[in-house]
Amino acid sequence: MRISICGRLRVETDAGALEEESLPGRLGRRLWVYLVLNRRRPIGRGEIGEALWGEDTPEAADASLNALVSRLRSAIRTVAPDVKLRASGGTYSLALPADVFVDRERAWTAIHHVEALRRQGDSVNAWAEAVIANEIAARSLLPGEDGAWIEAERRTLRDTELQALEAIGQAEIDRHRADEAERVGRRLIAADPLRESGYRLLMRALAAGGNPAQAGRVMDECRSALAAAAASPSAETERLYREIVGRSSRLSSSAG
Repeated sequence: MRISICGRLRVETDAGALEEESLPGRLGRRLWVYLVLNRRRPIGRGEIGEALWGEDTPEAADASLNALVSRLRSAIRTVAPDVKLRASGGTYSLALPADVFVDRERAWTAIHHVEALRRQGDSVNAWAEAVIANEIAARSLLPGEDGAWIEAERRTLRDTELQALEAIGQAEIDRHRADEAERVGRRLIAADPLRESGYRLLMRALAAGGNPAQAGRVMDECRSALAAAAASPSAETERLYREIVGRSSRLSSSAG
């Protein structure tokens, strides 16, 4: 079974695929995603009500929730009869097969595998895992919906997306593909001008590509962007810049 909750919702099994249009409306989509994210514990009716309606919980919330759960069960049963949505003692719990694939969790696993793979010197698979994490996280969650839990998940996915971009760029440097790493660095800076890792990646990529002198312009850009937010580059960023400049100076002296 494969479950996608990032971007378009989808449940895929040997029996077929359930697209998000077949779920019971926007509340059904919110309920399904919340249940998948929290499936390892029982969830109280009050918590589910808040996840669905926020502060606008209707007076007939219990009846509405009962009907919504029933419709969701029916929809899921068409392709995944072994999925169980159980109600007990005022709580609901979702039971999925042990080997289920959930895209959100695959992204999380991938981003945590990357560093271990890099330490092993496996830059090819580190790159592949980072690409997987980036592509899944970039789809975000429940477009058009709002709510505290949705925004929290989106922030986590956004951070995963950017972490994955950093990992892709570093893997490109490890694979001696400085031009690709440079493009990734510029993407990171465009995505979040206050995230210093993008500037550090770009400086490393330029140095790896034989253009260390350009690191000065990148550092100026970093300082300018942070100054606009009443901040300044971290010690790590300053140290990297000095290392690149120092290395470039030594190489120039040797060549002379």
